[in-house]
Amino acid sequence: MKSGIFNLAGVLAVAATALSLSFSSPARADGATVTGSFWQISKEAGKVELVVPGQAAPVVSAITDTTVISGTCLDCMLPLEFKTTQTGKNCAVCGCSVSNAACIVGKPVKDGTWQSMLKALPKGVALTATFVEAGKPESGIKKLSVNLRSIVLAVSGLDGQSADQLLGLVKGIGGTKAELVDAGKVLVVTLKADYTADKATKLEKALIDANSKINAPVVAN
Repeated sequence: MKSGIFNLAGVLAVAATALSLSFSSPARADGATVTGSFWQISKEAGKVELVVPGQAAPVVSAITDTTVISGTCLDCMLPLEFKTTQTGKNCAVCGCSVSNAACIVGKPVKDGTWQSMLKALPKGVALTATFVEAGKPESGIKKLSVNLRSIVLAVSGLDGQSADQLLGLVKGIGGTKAELVDAGKVLVVTLKADYTADKATKLEKALIDANSKINAPVVAN
């Protein structure tokens, strides 16, 4: 995939509609939010790239000091929200001795930054971005919500798989629904329990066994 901001007028609404069948909190049709997953930290300072169904390339948007991260504290299982400036501070809801980032991810995050937190999330975990201005990623991300019950994964090699075959691939990680979108380039999964690093490993193995793979950014030497 090639990084960049591209023609989003109207396309965000298409992506939102497609995802509304797969997520309990779907992207709204007005483009105020989009649901995708972490692709990589952008080469542009302070920006992140997200895989979003309906987009030919990752959506690039800025995360600032005022961006709110939302999710669940995996220690106390309570809703958790914090600004990115508080990512490395102790959990805001249960007062435990680990960082907000670690509570969201479920394991230690080495430097307590939002960048490291996103990298530490299970591969493909669903992220819902609310932009400062609806439908305009260039305006920056106002809120980024982590949904551990959904997966949005860039894949290849699953073309021709039936609905039953796709469900069989994800049953081992508690998948209740699986579908391919974007001409087989994105796998969208709904889970009955939280997505974890162990489940991500199992899913990757299942995809390899099915002669397919998870796509990832090309890392320059």
